[in-house]
Amino acid sequence: MRTKASPKQLILGLMLAAKGKPVKAAHMVLAGQLFGVSENHVRVALTRLSGEGFLRSVSRGVYTLGAKAVPTGDDVKDWTSRLTAPAAWTGQFIAAYTAHLGRKDRQQVQLRERALALYGFRPWHAGLYLRPDNLNWGLDGLEARLHDKGLDPETTLFKMLPRDEAEQHAIQKLWDAKKLERFYKTHADKMNLWLSNYGKMPLERAAKEAYLLGSEGIYQVRHDPLLPAQWLDTTLRSAFFQCVQQFDQAGHVIWHTLQQRILKDETPLY
Repeated sequence: MRTKASPKQLILGLMLAAKGKPVKAAHMVLAGQLFGVSENHVRVALTRLSGEGFLRSVSRGVYTLGAKAVPTGDDVKDWTSRLTAPAAWTGQFIAAYTAHLGRKDRQQVQLRERALALYGFRPWHAGLYLRPDNLNWGLDGLEARLHDKGLDPETTLFKMLPRDEAEQHAIQKLWDAKKLERFYKTHADKMNLWLSNYGKMPLERAAKEAYLLGSEGIYQVRHDPLLPAQWLDTTLRSAFFQCVQQFDQAGHVIWHTLQQRILKDETPLY
């Protein structure tokens, strides 16, 4: 588990956790105190993030995500849609062909590769990325999400069936299903243990650990390749996803309670 965060990372993490709602500077100063970040450093980071376009001031001392952070913010707000996205798999793959696209614009290349990785695509051959065709969004729904995350509109998306069983097995090795299963179990166990014990912790410690452990779980859900049931134990994945939801809800309550107690503020952080 991460134990430290830079002022910028902490602020952006809190803003993303707020799921698009405005956040008061006082809330971020409080969070900074829990992580050993001074009020001055938090306010300097707020100014810099605003100047860089990652934050936008909506009123005195109140911020929301700026234009540069909106795509990531939308992704975080939408992370729960992944919990029910996997569907039955018939053996087909979705292919994204990018070999005809330019690579001189490094920023666009990074956006392209990040968007594909975010939705579980892995490089198969030069300029060709694959993922199993097992999402209930359909090809059009997946394509829209990819474009929202920065994939070039000129990318060619199509469905592909492996030539034979050997090729299918070779493609399947692009993902490490066993590693995913280990993470699901280990992290779910860690979160469940914490959920059963956090009531005995000082509130400040519970808030800090909820942020760190919860962020790690949500990050995995957001980046999970959502592999087919034929490849891994989906019971482990479902249990992990459910645990992340429970953890997220508990974290909201803890942080709200902390604000009420210390800031005397009824405004929810999330």
